[in-house]
Amino acid sequence: MVFGGRTDAVLMLRRTDENIGRVRVRQYGLWGASLLCMTGLFLGGCVVSKGKYETAVADMETAKMELEKSRSQSESLKQENEQLRADHEQAAFDLEMLSAEIQQIKEGQKSERDLLATREAELQRDRAAMVGKLQEIQHVYQGVKSQNRALRETVRRYQKELEEARKAKVKRRTPKIVKPKERVPEAPPVVAKKSSPKPVPPPVAVPFNGTATPVNINTSSANDLVLFLGLTKELADQVVSNRPYRLRGELVSKQVVPKATFDVIKDRITAAPQ
Repeated sequence: MVFGGRTDAVLMLRRTDENIGRVRVRQYGLWGASLLCMTGLFLGGCVVSKGKYETAVADMETAKMELEKSRSQSESLKQENEQLRADHEQAAFDLEMLSAEIQQIKEGQKSERDLLATREAELQRDRAAMVGKLQEIQHVYQGVKSQNRALRETVRRYQKELEEARKAKVKRRTPKIVKPKERVPEAPPVVAKKSSPKPVPPPVAVPFNGTATPVNINTSSANDLVLFLGLTKELADQVVSNRPYRLRGELVSKQVVPKATFDVIKDRITAAPQ
């Protein structure tokens, strides 16, 4: 818009100069015509007729009117010329400001491109460093994973050996249950009858030595009850299935274990809540 306005201003200045020239030519023509008319009047003297005189006067009035009109047009053109010059100067100033702004924008774009290039290079270096660290971490992770696997295998083997050692120890410490002899009172001979099988006494656990930790009958597993209390598998399963217990004596009141077995293990158990 600035370049188009500048071109229009130049064209208007040229047209104004041409109009001013035309007005001046017209003024000079009117002055010449008036001078010629006056000269004719003075030279002709009394010979000039009244009609010609009136015609010359009318021509002079017309010339005066044209002269005033030309003067007003000249003043108007001068004002337009001054306005066009002011517009031309403003357009030149705007053009100079726009050129400076464009140059500043170009310099700013160049600085931003340089900054972006530098930042991109830094990001590339950081990415390469992070990739190297990631590879190193993966290598360490694989090593730790292998060590963890080996440790699990070792712990599993040790647990198996410890379990076998516990079973062997309990087996060595568990006494054999000896059936007590029953005294049969003498009775008169009677007709022989089929004798019923003698009742088998309940299994008796290993006596408590006062050093082991009490076994919680509310939380211990059936295997622990077998290992640490010397119960049979069936009795241990019954203890687990009849949980929970508020007191140790509920093992007898609920008919979970025989009284004789309870008397042996009562000092080795506890009924703490789960």
